Amino acid sequence: MEIKDLKTNHKSSPDFSVEKQFPVDLANYRNVYKEVGGPWDWANRLVISEKELDRILSNPKNEIYYCYYKGEFAGYFELDTHTHDFELVYFGLSPKFIGKGLGRQMMQRVIKKAEEQNAARLWLHTCELDSPQALAFYLKSGFLVYKETIEDQTIII
Repeated sequence: MEIKDLKTNHKSSPDFSVEKQFPVDLANYRNVYKEVGGPWDWANRLVISEKELDRILSNPKNEIYYCYYKGEFAGYFELDTHTHDFELVYFGLSPKFIGKGLGRQMMQRVIKKAEEQNAARLWLHTCELDSPQALAFYLKSGFLVYKETIEDQTIII
Protein backbone atom coordinates (compact mmCIF):
# COMPACT_ATOMS: atom_id res chain seq x y z
CA MET A 1 0.00 0.00 0.00
CA GLU A 2 1.15 3.51 -0.54
CA ILE A 3 -0.09 6.93 0.39
CA LYS A 4 -0.18 9.49 -2.40
CA ASP A 5 -0.99 12.79 -0.72
CA LEU A 6 1.02 13.13 2.47
CA LYS A 7 -0.83 16.23 3.70
CA THR A 8 -2.93 15.65 6.80
CA ASN A 9 -4.24 17.38 9.89
CA HIS A 10 -1.66 17.06 12.67
CA LYS A 11 -3.88 17.82 15.67
CA SER A 12 -3.35 15.47 18.58
CA SER A 13 -4.05 15.28 22.27
CA PRO A 14 -1.61 17.13 24.54
CA ASP A 15 -1.46 13.86 26.51
CA PHE A 16 0.02 12.07 23.47
CA SER A 17 3.76 12.19 22.78
CA VAL A 18 6.24 10.54 20.44
CA GLU A 19 9.91 9.94 21.22
CA LYS A 20 12.55 8.86 18.74
CA GLN A 21 14.69 5.99 20.02
CA PHE A 22 18.36 6.24 19.10
CA PRO A 23 20.32 4.39 20.06
CA VAL A 24 17.75 1.63 20.45
CA ASP A 25 17.88 -0.60 23.54
CA LEU A 26 17.55 -4.08 22.00
CA ALA A 27 16.04 -5.80 25.04
CA ASN A 28 13.45 -3.04 25.45
CA TYR A 29 12.73 -3.09 21.71
CA ARG A 30 12.05 -6.84 21.77
CA ASN A 31 9.68 -6.34 24.72
CA VAL A 32 7.85 -3.53 22.87
CA TYR A 33 7.68 -5.69 19.74
CA LYS A 34 6.20 -8.59 21.73
CA GLU A 35 3.70 -6.33 23.52
CA VAL A 36 2.44 -4.67 20.35
CA GLY A 37 2.79 -7.59 17.94
CA GLY A 38 1.93 -10.46 20.27
CA PRO A 39 -1.81 -10.45 19.59
CA TRP A 40 -1.06 -10.59 15.83
CA ASP A 41 1.66 -13.27 16.03
CA TRP A 42 4.45 -10.98 14.87
CA ALA A 43 7.68 -12.99 14.87
CA ASN A 44 10.17 -11.56 12.35
CA ARG A 45 12.15 -9.52 14.87
CA LEU A 46 12.10 -12.38 17.38
CA VAL A 47 13.65 -15.04 15.17
CA ILE A 48 16.69 -13.11 14.00
CA SER A 49 19.93 -13.00 15.97
CA GLU A 50 20.77 -10.24 18.42
CA LYS A 51 23.60 -9.22 16.08
CA GLU A 52 21.28 -8.94 13.05
CA LEU A 53 18.66 -7.02 15.05
CA ASP A 54 21.36 -4.65 16.32
CA ARG A 55 22.59 -4.13 12.73
CA ILE A 56 19.07 -3.16 11.61
CA LEU A 57 18.18 -0.95 14.56
CA SER A 58 21.54 0.82 14.84
CA ASN A 59 21.23 2.17 11.30
CA PRO A 60 20.09 5.81 11.60
CA LYS A 61 17.99 5.35 8.42
CA ASN A 62 15.80 2.91 10.36
CA GLU A 63 13.84 5.21 12.68
CA ILE A 64 12.05 3.87 15.77
CA TYR A 65 9.47 5.99 17.59
CA TYR A 66 7.76 5.06 20.87
CA CYS A 67 4.41 6.67 21.56
CA TYR A 68 3.09 7.54 24.99
CA TYR A 69 -0.28 8.51 26.37
CA LYS A 70 -0.18 10.35 29.69
CA GLY A 71 3.39 9.11 30.10
CA GLU A 72 2.51 5.44 29.59
CA PHE A 73 3.84 3.45 26.62
CA ALA A 74 0.99 3.19 24.10
CA GLY A 75 2.57 1.94 20.87
CA TYR A 76 5.33 2.37 18.37
CA PHE A 77 6.17 2.79 14.72
CA GLU A 78 9.24 2.08 12.68
CA LEU A 79 10.18 3.90 9.47
CA ASP A 80 12.73 2.75 6.91
CA THR A 81 14.09 5.96 5.36
CA HIS A 82 16.90 4.42 3.27
CA THR A 83 15.42 5.80 0.07
CA HIS A 84 13.12 8.67 -0.85
CA ASP A 85 10.28 6.13 -0.71
CA PHE A 86 9.75 5.61 3.01
CA GLU A 87 8.38 2.32 4.32
CA LEU A 88 6.29 2.08 7.44
CA VAL A 89 7.85 -1.18 8.62
CA TYR A 90 5.94 -1.62 11.90
CA PHE A 91 3.00 0.25 13.36
CA GLY A 92 0.95 -0.80 16.33
CA LEU A 93 -0.58 -0.10 19.69
CA SER A 94 -0.28 -1.83 23.01
CA PRO A 95 -3.47 -3.91 23.42
CA LYS A 96 -4.83 -1.74 26.23
CA PHE A 97 -4.79 1.34 23.95
CA ILE A 98 -6.53 -0.20 20.94
CA GLY A 99 -9.85 1.48 20.12
CA LYS A 100 -9.11 4.73 21.95
CA GLY A 101 -8.23 6.89 18.93
CA LEU A 102 -4.49 6.83 19.45
CA GLY A 103 -3.83 4.97 16.20
CA ARG A 104 -5.04 8.02 14.27
CA GLN A 105 -2.68 10.26 16.24
CA MET A 106 0.20 7.86 15.65
CA MET A 107 -0.49 7.73 11.93
CA GLN A 108 -0.60 11.52 11.77
CA ARG A 109 2.89 11.54 13.31
CA VAL A 110 4.11 8.96 10.78
CA ILE A 111 2.81 11.10 7.91
CA LYS A 112 4.28 14.24 9.47
CA LYS A 113 7.71 12.57 9.71
CA ALA A 114 7.50 11.60 6.04
CA GLU A 115 6.49 15.15 5.09
CA GLU A 116 9.30 16.71 7.16
CA GLN A 117 11.87 14.55 5.36
CA ASN A 118 10.32 15.15 1.92
CA ALA A 119 9.49 11.51 1.29
CA ALA A 120 8.41 10.92 -2.29
CA ARG A 121 6.13 8.12 -1.17
CA LEU A 122 5.10 6.43 2.06
CA TRP A 123 4.22 2.77 1.79
CA LEU A 124 3.60 -0.26 3.95
CA HIS A 125 2.85 -3.95 3.77
CA THR A 126 0.02 -5.55 5.66
CA CYS A 127 -1.07 -9.15 5.90
CA GLU A 128 -3.42 -11.53 7.64
CA LEU A 129 -1.16 -11.32 10.72
CA ASP A 130 -2.52 -7.87 11.42
CA SER A 131 -5.56 -6.48 13.15
CA PRO A 132 -8.78 -7.18 11.24
CA GLN A 133 -9.34 -3.40 11.28
CA ALA A 134 -5.88 -2.55 9.88
CA LEU A 135 -6.69 -2.42 6.18
CA ALA A 136 -9.74 -0.19 6.69
CA PHE A 137 -7.67 2.06 8.98
CA TYR A 138 -4.88 2.39 6.40
CA LEU A 139 -7.36 3.19 3.65
CA LYS A 140 -9.08 5.79 5.85
CA SER A 141 -5.63 7.27 6.58
CA GLY A 142 -5.12 7.92 2.87
CA PHE A 143 -3.22 4.84 1.74
CA LEU A 144 -4.14 3.19 -1.54
CA VAL A 145 -3.85 -0.49 -2.38
CA TYR A 146 -0.91 -0.80 -4.74
CA LYS A 147 -0.64 -4.56 -5.13
CA GLU A 148 -2.07 -7.71 -3.59
CA THR A 149 -0.16 -10.99 -3.50
CA ILE A 150 -0.49 -14.34 -1.81
CA GLU A 151 2.64 -15.56 -0.07
CA ASP A 152 3.29 -18.64 2.00
CA GLN A 153 5.51 -18.06 4.97
CA THR A 154 6.76 -20.54 7.51
CA ILE A 155 8.32 -19.27 10.71
CA ILE A 156 9.91 -21.82 12.98
CA ILE A 157 10.34 -20.69 16.54
